[in-house]
Amino acid sequence: MKKKHFGLSRLLLLLGIIISCSLPALGQSKSISGIVSDQKGEPIPGVSVLEKGTTNGTITDINGNYNITVSDASTIVFSFIGMKSQEVVVGTQKNIDVVLEDETIGMDEVVVVGYGSQKKANLTGAVSAVDFSDVEGRPASNTATLLQGQMTGVTVSNFANQPGQDNPDIIIRGVGTLNSGTEPLVIVDGVESSMSQIPASDIESVSVLKDAASAAIYGVRAANGVILVTTKRGKEGKPTIQINQSFAWQKAIVEPDLVNSWDQATIINLDNSEKGLGPEFTDAQIKSMKEEDNLDEWANTNWFDEMFRVAPMNNTYLSVSGSKDNVRYMVSTDILNQDGIMINTGLKRYNFRSNLDVDISKRIKIGMNLAGNKREVTETINSASATDDDQDLNYIIRRFASPTVPVKYSNGDWGAVDGRQYQPGGGPNAIKNPVMLAGLGQNKTDEYNFTGKVYADLELVKNLHYKPSYSYVYVSRRQSKYTPRWEMYDKDGSVVNSNENNKLLNKHVDRRRYQVDNILTYDLNVSDHKIGFLAGQSAQYWRVDRVEASIRDFANDEIYQLDAGATEKDVKGSADDLALNSYFGRLNYNYADKYLFEFNYRYDGTSRMPSDSRWGGFPSVSAGWVVSNEGFMSNIEALSFLKLRGSWGQLGNQNLGDDYYPYTQYIETGKNYLWDDGIAPGVAMTELANPMIAWETTTITDFGVDFNLFNNKVQVVADWFNKTSTDVLMRLNLPSTIGVTKFPFQNVGEVKNVGWELGVKVFEKIGAVDVYGGVNLSQVKNEIVDFKDVPDIDNDTHTISMEGEAIDSYYAFIADGYYQTQEELDNAPVQPGNPLRLGDIKLRDISGPDGVPDGQVDETYDRTVIGNPFPDLQYSFNLGAAYKGFDIYAFFQGLQGVDRYYWMNAETNGTFTSEALDYWTPENRDAAVPRWGNLEANKVYSSFYLRDASYLRLKNLEIGYTLPSSITQKAHIQKARFYFSGVNLLTWTHDNVKNYDPEKKTGDDRNRDYPGAKVYSIGVNITL
Repeated sequence: MKKKHFGLSRLLLLLGIIISCSLPALGQSKSISGIVSDQKGEPIPGVSVLEKGTTNGTITDINGNYNITVSDASTIVFSFIGMKSQEVVVGTQKNIDVVLEDETIGMDEVVVVGYGSQKKANLTGAVSAVDFSDVEGRPASNTATLLQGQMTGVTVSNFANQPGQDNPDIIIRGVGTLNSGTEPLVIVDGVESSMSQIPASDIESVSVLKDAASAAIYGVRAANGVILVTTKRGKEGKPTIQINQSFAWQKAIVEPDLVNSWDQATIINLDNSEKGLGPEFTDAQIKSMKEEDNLDEWANTNWFDEMFRVAPMNNTYLSVSGSKDNVRYMVSTDILNQDGIMINTGLKRYNFRSNLDVDISKRIKIGMNLAGNKREVTETINSASATDDDQDLNYIIRRFASPTVPVKYSNGDWGAVDGRQYQPGGGPNAIKNPVMLAGLGQNKTDEYNFTGKVYADLELVKNLHYKPSYSYVYVSRRQSKYTPRWEMYDKDGSVVNSNENNKLLNKHVDRRRYQVDNILTYDLNVSDHKIGFLAGQSAQYWRVDRVEASIRDFANDEIYQLDAGATEKDVKGSADDLALNSYFGRLNYNYADKYLFEFNYRYDGTSRMPSDSRWGGFPSVSAGWVVSNEGFMSNIEALSFLKLRGSWGQLGNQNLGDDYYPYTQYIETGKNYLWDDGIAPGVAMTELANPMIAWETTTITDFGVDFNLFNNKVQVVADWFNKTSTDVLMRLNLPSTIGVTKFPFQNVGEVKNVGWELGVKVFEKIGAVDVYGGVNLSQVKNEIVDFKDVPDIDNDTHTISMEGEAIDSYYAFIADGYYQTQEELDNAPVQPGNPLRLGDIKLRDISGPDGVPDGQVDETYDRTVIGNPFPDLQYSFNLGAAYKGFDIYAFFQGLQGVDRYYWMNAETNGTFTSEALDYWTPENRDAAVPRWGNLEANKVYSSFYLRDASYLRLKNLEIGYTLPSSITQKAHIQKARFYFSGVNLLTWTHDNVKNYDPEKKTGDDRNRDYPGAKVYSIGVNITL
């Protein structure tokens, strides 16, 4: 079926309609001229001179002169990057000279905080903010990824890159819990939500509350930090129409260098030879692979190239905002159409938003926010990303395919075997064909999201405001997955493998959340004393309903509805609900903009805790001293601003994932018993509850300094923090003889994160060129302080959580290179893979039953911590410049000192990467991989497979051009900017991880996850 995309012709037609409807009415006018200069009297070329509320404008020439014809009673707006804008009422004037002042960047910036906003200069907590106008041009199907590298102390990792499934992991100042979720609380316009599906063009700003002083107002939900998202709203003035259109092309960041079929066959023969076996491929067969004279039997297939493609993505955004009388409005729509880089994956998303503010009177304001989207996710029936079994497609490429097998035979059937002998039913050489599997059946998910909020702002008496609000969130997710019958053949048409039973699986999940907030605020200003009060109450209720049905054995593969199946009918469903009631307050005190104090307190009660420990209180205090406002600092001209601040506070954590009632004993049905020689239905306890659990509590101490230099052209923010989580909820291992699958939660853990952050921004004007840049540095040390001496070892990920080490530290043997001499072999301990030979990996014997090396390498005594997944340093930096209408921006992000497992080639099945050719021989002792022929010894997880995955990546490069107003005003366009953008363009990392993406999940040691993408895009932003 032909795909329909929102094409350029439709966009131009839309633009034509909007422009024709936007022509201003003719009226009386006059000519205004003048000169625009800076504070030194130097003329400024390129200043925007715009009649307010219209598209009528011009720019100053090289001598700062301008001339503009404006209507009667108009206001002219003069603006230039890096300088304060000025508005001048024309009146009777015909000549208007203007002096623009340098912008005091950041001093008067207002930052969104919990249930309000504050001047950045008056903040006493650790709050980072992002102006989304800096990043909204970058193409991204998930807006949360745009936060990566933008703030200190905030780690954003997009491990799941599959369209529609790409929900980034966001960690603020380290991981502070062991079993519950680590994601921060996300609040969008006052409603708990997710920023992943919000179009970037809808977002005004993002604030991240990193310490307890700033986040304590959110209490039990804030232990992992808080992200506050503010969307755009209507402003005073005539309607403004914003149109953003981008077209992008995606390809895998890392395309692994796979070995060709004849080299792989040679390696397999070598492996057999080392084992004392005969060759698996003859010389004639290897010759046939090279000459490609019999592709049905001896192909040279690059399965990665067959499965992945250059995929298009286009995004159309349209918004209208403005005001009329006492009503301000912003309405937007956004359409995203993304094909995945893996075949048969993709996403279509349709968004809308409507923000409305009405001034009923000077003291009464009301408003309404409506937002929602529909998402259509297409994916393969075999998972396109890593799963817990062997059926995900990336794993099939690595382990269950072979380059010697064609994608299809010359007769059109799917390739299944090469020219080697095979047995009926598949045999040892029948592969899983990932291209065939990717095209089978149907797996589609439709998701509907809706968020609605109504609010009021009532000024009861002067400066006393009552702000009630009600919000409702609804999410409905419906999945239909159909697996058809299929058969695979050899080139002669004989069945090699098959699936005889087709199956349909339908899932439906509904989520609802209701929230009522009542807030009172009062501001009192007496001389130099400014006091702010806030008191509030919030009640929330969540409910989740799940239904799942499956059935097998359909008559054909054309009609697959539940009624059409015949066997193995299975229907199940469940529901959970949660409630939270909260009371909170805040007191701010500001004396003469020099001495700052803030106190927060929240008292939460949740249904997730037993009645005896259901309620908890979470306080915080913070203070700041604006040293630069002291009289004794007045003579230090280089120092524009200096503030010292400190904070202490506590936060709670009620997030236990899908464990909604961990204090209540579950009884599971469907547990049958033998009774009187028959089977009787029954119930059983499959997990244990603990009625005495309580909150996790996170205590954060923070000390920071903010200072600006040289008229605020250099801005520095630095913090040191100690974040300690106590009474951490975790499931301690108990004897398996208890007979349950899940052990109870207990408050037994303690985790500490200690670190520092440094952010620097620089702004400068060099002639007519505006230059800016910035650097963010963060370091966090994670440590489990208390684990009750019960280490948690995960043998699947080869990690351990134990006292004195970081969470999920790597736990394996220590490798000391290869056995290089006979003397080393003679003195070798007994280890997996005996008898050993030169070129095998040497494992260290570090201990035994008596605490000293015992001549044997085994899992009980010789595994140890060999690294951890937390980087030593996170960093990012950006550089930008603007000259007249041209602008360029480059953003780099990286990690230093981060460990990752890379298991590479240790097996002879599947597909090989190029490291397989660099194997140990007496002439190649410094090889990338050990000798072939001893899989048992050389596949063991050890420090040999732990690599330094430090990297630096050019995350974004953007080049733009804004048309001169002399051109755009003729079309009644306020602004038109064209740009090219590239995402993930370049990566610098170690050569020994070149076939892997270093920016990947800790446990993905075989490239099983959906690959990240490079994105090249062109776009246009038009304001009418």
